[in-house]
Amino acid sequence: MHCPSCEHRLVAGQDRCDLCGFHLGALDARYGGQDVAMDQITDTTHFLRTHDRDHLLDSMDAFEDQFPQLHPAIYIAELPAKTKLPEFATWLINRARVSVLDELRQSENTYLFVIDLTSRSMTVTCGYFAEQFVSENDLRELLEDASPYIAAGDLREGLGKLIENLRLILRRNYRLLLKSMKPGGPLATRDPGTLAKPLMDTSE
Repeated sequence: MHCPSCEHRLVAGQDRCDLCGFHLGALDARYGGQDVAMDQITDTTHFLRTHDRDHLLDSMDAFEDQFPQLHPAIYIAELPAKTKLPEFATWLINRARVSVLDELRQSENTYLFVIDLTSRSMTVTCGYFAEQFVSENDLRELLEDASPYIAAGDLREGLGKLIENLRLILRRNYRLLLKSMKPGGPLATRDPGTLAKPLMDTSE
């Protein structure tokens, strides 16, 4: 994870940037310090039509069938003008409590896509566990491919591309995932409870 203010690299559990001093407390002061209840798709604007929402939920469920420990979540809102989207997304992923997540898949397992309809823009932020399987270039690819659709208001197509492209990127990075599961890899060093399910289902 990176500091949303200066983009300096942060380590797991670090709540203050040691370069610019930015910290979560500053975001809490701006947006609130309470947990935010979320669903897989939280559309505070009711912009998505029911069948578009159902289509995206099907795509997200298929994603989780293949990657049981990873979780995409979508948050759609009309944010105040001049909101810094990376800062808001960082605050949200720290405060979000997604209803479908169990104790083994908390927000650190999440890829959170935040869409601001005020600016017709979007960003993605990752929990500490999820981010080790995608690079900065991967995330840039995701945003570049989907942003034109979001700007045009075609959220079903844009978000559908995000979910599918993330799935393809993770498949492409499968060598990294396998390496992570070897002794000494990042998965091997975590609480064994987090490995109750395999990271990737290769049965298909």
